[in-house]
This record gives sequence, structure tokens and C-alpha cells, in this order.
Amino acid sequence: MKKLIAFGAVAAFALGACDSRDMSAERYSGAAADVAAEMVQAAPPMATSKQSRDQSGETQSEFSSYLAYRYGYAFRMPAANVAATLDAHVQSCLQAGAAKCQILRSSSNSHDDVHVSAQLQLRAEPNWLESFKQELVSSVEAADGTVINSSVSAEDLTRSILDTDARLRSKMKLRERLESHLETRNAELTDLLALERELARVQGEIESATATLAALKKRVSMSIVDINYQSEAVAVSRNAVSPIGLALKDFVKDISYGLANVIRFFAAILPWLIFVIIPIIWLVRRFWRGRTKRVKAVSKTKADT
Repeated sequence: MKKLIAFGAVAAFALGACDSRDMSAERYSGAAADVAAEMVQAAPPMATSKQSRDQSGETQSEFSSYLAYRYGYAFRMPAANVAATLDAHVQSCLQAGAAKCQILRSSSNSHDDVHVSAQLQLRAEPNWLESFKQELVSSVEAADGTVINSSVSAEDLTRSILDTDARLRSKMKLRERLESHLETRNAELTDLLALERELARVQGEIESATATLAALKKRVSMSIVDINYQSEAVAVSRNAVSPIGLALKDFVKDISYGLANVIRFFAAILPWLIFVIIPIIWLVRRFWRGRTKRVKAVSKTKADT
């Protein structure tokens, strides 16, 4: 059990070696301190030590920059050529193969014959991208188009890559220590189970760090290219006068709908006229006439007297 406690101190120290470089093996005693000192010496340098190591020409190359570039292009061309130009660029990427070019997104929108747009996003290998840039310009010029915007930006991933690589190597060293303890040390069953759980946890962190490092290096090795295609504005288009033609075509149909609505109105109100409105009007008129006669009779009687 004492061996497990000493080993636990070593494991905790190794996990913290990448995050705090001023921790010392003097905190531990006996064999645990010796093992901890070895792991501190074997731990890879962090990106935070770049300034001190840049002063030495022997280690300066270890901190070369890792930049992930992103390019953006916007083209304007006749609406009829947008789809064909997009297809040509997609085919160029497919023919280059996944090792040199990968299509991340491709879409097109057509509101009408003169308002067409498309978008294309690629991940491209730098050497192939240089030749593809020339193809972009030449194909757009062949389609009577122009370049309206171009941009380039870079994200510095140096710190992320160096830190991830340092943590990965430290955890791999810790895994070797754990495996060595499982193979060479005699311990109780509970201690062995604890070592196996720790080894499984470290292995999971190694796999996660490996995937993260591969993704970061992928961003550096291949650049992102965003391409936007827009149709040219037309002063007078066919769609500008098309509403008049549509209105003339719909003239007879609109009259038919109007007459149909009138017929439906009378069909709906006719029962009310016959059975409700007309009888009420007749009763009100009869009542009014009777009242008028009585008023006249009363007036005549008063006049005679």
C-alpha cells in the first residue's frame, strides 16, 4: 500500500509537470522523489519557455510558428455563367484528390434568371492551392467575370500545438510508468484495480490529446478557401416587364373569378332575402301603414269635434 501511495504522488506530479514548471521533486521523499525528478527532466519544454530558448541558436527551431491560413475570394459574373464556373471549380478539387483538396461546402441560390449566387468552401494543400489560384482567375475571366474581393488571414496555432504536444508526451510517459508498475510490482488486488483505472483514464486522455493535435496540424497543413459567386446587375431585364404580360394573361381568369364571387354572394344571400329579410320588411311596412291610418283617423276626429 505504501508503494501505491508513493506512486500516486509520482502520477500527480507528472500530470502537473506541463502546467507548472517550478514544482520541485524535493516535495517528495525516498524512491518517489527519485522517480519524480526523472520525469521532470524527461518532460518536454512548454511554449512559455520560448523567450529563454530563443536566445540559444540550438533550440530556436523548436518553436517555429504554426499558422492556419484562410483565403477569401468574391467574383461577379453574368448570371448564366455562375453555375458553370462553380461546377468547374468543384471538378478541379475532386480531380486533385482528397490529399490535396477537400470540399467542405457547396451551395447555389437562384431567385430568378438574373439574381444568382453560389458559395464554395474548400480545404486545400498549399502547393496545390498556388496553382488553383491561377485557375480561379483564368476561369472567372473566361466567364466574363471580375474579382471584386480577395482576402487572406492567418490564425497562430503555435501555442496550442506546442502545449498539446507537451501534454501528450507527458501523459505517454506517465502511461509507461503505470504499465511498468502493473508488470513489476506486487500489490494487493485493490491497489492493482486502482492502477488499472488510472491507466485507463490516462489512455483516454492520450487518445483525446492525439486527436486534438492531429486536428490542429490538419488546419496548419491545409488552408481554408471561401469562394463567393455573384451575378451581375442588369439595367433592364426580362423580369422587369414580365408582370404586365402576366397581368394580360390573367385578365380573363380574373374576370371569371370576379363573376364567380358575385354568383356565390347572391347564392348565399338569396335564402335570407326570401325567408327572412323580405318578410320582415313586409311586416314592418304593414305595421307602419296601420299606425299611420290610426293617427290620421284620430286627427280627423279631433278636427270634426
